[in-house]
Parts: sequence; C-alpha cells; structure tokens
Amino acid sequence: MFPVSSGCFQEQQEMNKSLELVSFEEVAVHFIWEEWQDLDDTQRTLYRDVMLETYSSLVSLGHHITKPEMIFKLEQGAEPWIVEAPDLRLSAVQILDDLIERSHESHDR
Repeated sequence: MFPVSSGCFQEQQEMNKSLELVSFEEVAVHFIWEEWQDLDDTQRTLYRDVMLETYSSLVSLGHHITKPEMIFKLEQGAEPWIVEAPDLRLSAVQILDDLIERSHESHDR
C-alpha cells in the first residue's frame, strides 16, 4: 500500500464533500403567481426545461425521491407557481435571468 500524503488526503476529503447528495428542493427555483406573470414564453419554456432536466438528472444519479408536485405540473403543461414565496436570497426572476444568460453563453461557444 502506498503512503498517503496529508495534501492528497485533504484533496480527497474536499472531493468527497463536493459529492454529497442534494435534494431537488435545494436546487429548484419556485415562483409565486406575480413572478410567474412577469415571465415571457421563452423564460417559461426555459424554466420548464431546466427543472425537468434537473429532476431527471437527480433521479439518474440514484436519488430515490418522490416526484415533486412541481414536476407533475410541468409534465402536464400546468403553471407551476406557488401560493407563497419561500425565503430566498435572490428572487426567482433573478435566478432565471442568470440561467438564461448562462444558456446563451454556452450556445455561443
């Protein structure tokens, strides 16, 4: 067996931390009705695609989670807004704008 340097061990611990499981709720973006009304069709479509892809990715990675109500709504073409806004640091519109910007940047490459 090879000796493990403390630097290598620390790097492995850092990698293990980054591999910790996250829940769908930790990465999902929620909109209240008023915010949802501010989105145009392109933003709503992008939101739908990103949320469905995120859920699908978590499931494919082995997460055994109950399908969130939001995903049922998105799959049925229903509007996924919620009655009350959760306590968020950034508004959902700001987060969606960031997603759109990143999407445009990746398509430009």
